[in-house]
Amino acid sequence: MIEVYTKEYWLNELKESAEFLESLYRTTIWDNELEFKTEKAVFIGCYAIRKLRESQLLSSSVCGLNTSLISHPVRVDFIENNDENWYKKYTFSQSNNQELALKSLCNQFIHSKIYSPFLPSGLGCVGFFFASDTECKKHVYYIQLIKVVNIFLSVVHNKSINLELEINGAKVSAKNIKNHT
Repeated sequence: MIEVYTKEYWLNELKESAEFLESLYRTTIWDNELEFKTEKAVFIGCYAIRKLRESQLLSSSVCGLNTSLISHPVRVDFIENNDENWYKKYTFSQSNNQELALKSLCNQFIHSKIYSPFLPSGLGCVGFFFASDTECKKHVYYIQLIKVVNIFLSVVHNKSINLELEINGAKVSAKNIKNHT
């Protein structure tokens, strides 16, 4: 349980994580330390949301948020081999639109067997592939980075936040993020 008097510290942590994650759009050099910091921000953020929710310190409107994302099914011809990379297990040419409730989304990250930032060539991090130990047997999820930032800021501000991406050549950023951080 999170005590009411520590709620603001958890929310500040979420806000800092959202700012950090949004900055990944402009990061072109990816190294082990940045990968660690990114994973830490996502997992601590999801854990904070779960603890705030369990402690009944979030409004019902925030607890009721759903997030749209994409799932990719397991390949039909896949034969389990522990030596193979996780991505060889899935059919990325097939995708399904799905919605996950806030609780389910956070639990997928917290219990993830698969967690991988998506770094297209020449760009920074734009999203994450992830799936819990149970869901990875059926599919892997993909969520855009901006949606994770939106979720974190929605919890911080106790209302739905839907930032849009602003693209100016190779420079990508969340439009109006300064209004929410």
